[in-house]
Amino acid sequence: MDSAGDVYRYTNFDASGTNPWIEIPGTATDITAGADGNAWHVNSAGDIYRYTGDQPS
Repeated sequence: MDSAGDVYRYTNFDASGTNPWIEIPGTATDITAGADGNAWHVNSAGDIYRYTGDQPS
């Protein structure tokens, strides 16, 4: 997450050779990783979300 609240995921792959981070949809005010490996975030309205992959919602 950057200072603007944009959320990124690490791909461990970078075809361009410059950046393995991919921005994912949405913004967050807080983010954490659970013990089970899931990523959770809170948006500015206080809603809680779990990241489930790059799939349409």
